[in-house]
Amino acid sequence: MRSSMGSSTKNGGAWIGLVMALGLSACPSDDTPGTGTDTDTDTGTNPSTTEPDPTSSVDTTETDGGNDCGNGTIEEGEECDGSELGGAACADVNPAYSGGELTCGASCTFDASGCELPPDTPLVTLNEITSEGVLEGEFMSPNDAIELHNAGTGTADLSGWQISDDPGLPPDRTYVIPNGTMLEPGAFIVLFSFDMDTMSGELPFGISDSMVENIVLADPDGGAVDSVAVDGYAAQRSYCRVPDGLGPWFQCNQTFGGVNEQAANICGNGVLEAPEECDGTELGGATCESLDLGYSGGTLSCRPACGIETDACTTDSQLVINEVSSTTDGIELFNDGGTNVDISGWVLTDERVDAMYDVALDGSELVFAEDTVVSPGEYLVIPPGLGPNQHPFGLGAMGDRVTLVDVSSGITIIDQTSYSDGQAALSWCRLPNGSAGTFQVCMPTMGSEN
Repeated sequence: MRSSMGSSTKNGGAWIGLVMALGLSACPSDDTPGTGTDTDTDTGTNPSTTEPDPTSSVDTTETDGGNDCGNGTIEEGEECDGSELGGAACADVNPAYSGGELTCGASCTFDASGCELPPDTPLVTLNEITSEGVLEGEFMSPNDAIELHNAGTGTADLSGWQISDDPGLPPDRTYVIPNGTMLEPGAFIVLFSFDMDTMSGELPFGISDSMVENIVLADPDGGAVDSVAVDGYAAQRSYCRVPDGLGPWFQCNQTFGGVNEQAANICGNGVLEAPEECDGTELGGATCESLDLGYSGGTLSCRPACGIETDACTTDSQLVINEVSSTTDGIELFNDGGTNVDISGWVLTDERVDAMYDVALDGSELVFAEDTVVSPGEYLVIPPGLGPNQHPFGLGAMGDRVTLVDVSSGITIIDQTSYSDGQAALSWCRLPNGSAGTFQVCMPTMGSEN
C-alpha cells in the first residue's frame, strides 16, 4: 500500500531526481506540486471515473490483462499488434515527429525508432516506470517512480508540463512541472509518488503493480505529448522503453537516470531464472520453514514480480498481532500464552520483511522501548505517534501489512498480518481471539477480547 487519507506505508527520500551529469537544470519556482491520495495497492488501483476522450489514443480502462499479443488484433492494454497500428502514425505517438515509419514492437507497444525528428528538436517521453520503488543507485527510494527522458537534439522547456494517471488531467491527480525546469538532450528526470509520512515526492498518484494503468504526459495546454498503458506486473520491477525514448515498452532491469536495459529473464513464464526468487508455481523447492525466518508452517507463494510471498506463512507464537484498524491506525498485541514475553528491542513495521530486512533502512519502524513486557492475558494497544511504544507509520485503507520482528539475533518473524482494500476500515482481527484465531473483518475491540 502506498498511501491513503493522511497515512502512508511508503517512506524515505522521495524527491525530483535531476541528473546533472547529463546537463539537466531546474530553476527555482514558486509553483508547488499538487498533493493527493495514491490509490494503488498490491492488488491494483481504483479505476478512473473519467469517461474516455474519443480524440485521445490513451485507453483509460484498467484491466488485469487477457489480451493475446501477436494475434494481429488490438486488444485491451495493447497499443498495436503486428501490422495493425490502429491508424496511428509517428506524429500521433509524439507531436515532435515530422514523419517516418511507426511500427509495432514485440510487446504490442509502439516502436518509434523509424520516426523522423527535425534538427535541434527536443523529444521528451515517458521512459521508465516502477510500482515497487527504486531498489538501488542514486535515486533509491521505496516510492513509485516515473522517469522522463529527452531523446531529441534540442533542449526542452518543461515549465507547466503535466503528468497524470487520468487523461482528463484532474488537479488532484496531476503533477505540474515547475517553471524553469529544462531538460537537455540525453538527460533524465526521475519523479516519485508523494509520501504522506515524509511530505516529499511530487506525483499525486501511484502506479498499479498488478493491472494495466494509463499514464499521460501533457504540455501546459493539456495536449497529450506521450502516454503509456503500464503493464502492472512488469512495473513491479521496471517497465521501460528500449531503446530510450524511442522503442517499445518491455519488462526491464531498473536503470533510473541511465540507459534502459531489457530484462534478460522473463518474469511470468513459469521458469525460475536468475535473479528471480520464484516464477509462478516454481518456488525452487522453498517452503515457509526453509526461509529460516521463524515460520513454522503455512503456504509460500510467488508474487507477480517473481519474488517470494510470505503473507500466508505462519508461526507458532502465542504473542500475536490481534487487531489492526486503518481508521484509527491502532494495532493490538495479545499474549495468550502462560509466560511473560519481553519485547524490548523488537520491531513493529509495515514494510516487507525478509532475510534482507535492515532496521536501519526502514525509516518508519517502531522499536519497542526497554522493559516492554507483555504479561499472560494482556492486551498491548499501540497507537500512532512518535512517543515510546507508538508507531510512526500509517495503515493504508486500501491494503497494508504489519509484521512483528525479533531482531536480537538475525531476523525472526514473530507474527504478521496483511489485509486488502477496506478490510481494516472497522477492524481486522483474529476470531476467535488470540493465536488460534484467523483474521477477518470485525467490530473494533481494541484492548479487549475480539
